[in-house]
Amino acid sequence: MSDGKQLDYDDEPAGQQQQSQAQRQGALDDGSGLPLKEGAVFGAISVVATYLAHLLMTMIVTAQTSPIAQSVGTGEDASVVVTDMVASWKAAGWSYLSVFGTGFEVDGEVATLGDAPNHGAAFASPIINSANGVIYGLNGAFELATLVLFLGTIGSIVAAGYGVAKYTDADNAVDAVKAGVTVTLPYLVFAALAAFLMTHAYSEVPTVTSLIGSETSGVLGLEQGDYLNDAGDSVPSGVEFGPSTTDAILFAGIIVPAILGAVGGLLTQPRDALETVMAKVQ
Repeated sequence: MSDGKQLDYDDEPAGQQQQSQAQRQGALDDGSGLPLKEGAVFGAISVVATYLAHLLMTMIVTAQTSPIAQSVGTGEDASVVVTDMVASWKAAGWSYLSVFGTGFEVDGEVATLGDAPNHGAAFASPIINSANGVIYGLNGAFELATLVLFLGTIGSIVAAGYGVAKYTDADNAVDAVKAGVTVTLPYLVFAALAAFLMTHAYSEVPTVTSLIGSETSGVLGLEQGDYLNDAGDSVPSGVEFGPSTTDAILFAGIIVPAILGAVGGLLTQPRDALETVMAKVQ
């Protein structure tokens, strides 16, 4: 009697292990041969964690940065306009997308993140306070923080690809690459949403003049006369600044996540990957 109980006890872990393996392998039996659900989960966790890291750092920089304050008008009509900062959740999206090489636009003209005033995007060039000329930036708060932020953003994709390939027990390098690439979908969705939602309309004279700049600085191709009234003391229509939709979708949504996710998957099969490469070379 005791032998039977002992046999049942010994068989239980093996049965649970087979069931767990079957559940993982079931992800590959959906007709596509790809663990899409698992990839979506790992990718979503990576995207959310990365964006929150950018948001935290951006909030720190924003708290250290003063908005532009400038006198507008002439004579008795002159007044000092203290402008508003760009919302941290938008600037964090700019910071996130810029890691992937995403460009920016102002009403269709090519711009850079450094052209935009009044923001605290963590992964950006140091910001110069217009009032006292003091340079503020993420490295002012934490040494090498921008490097850590870059490595964290890139490394999280590799880790997600590695996690999917490991979870689905990829048998060879090809299956590992396929599993790693599945983390791309959440990145594509987030990049598209960020490109459409994380834009900012500058509607104050000091910020518009700072954004457009002069003939040799600022956003080339734009003229202040197109956005300011004749007196130069009001902005009839705002100037829209935001990420390039094409760049965001291609670089932050498809190309970079797919490549790095595949690299993460390959890390689970280093020997098989090396043997495959050597076989191709010979």
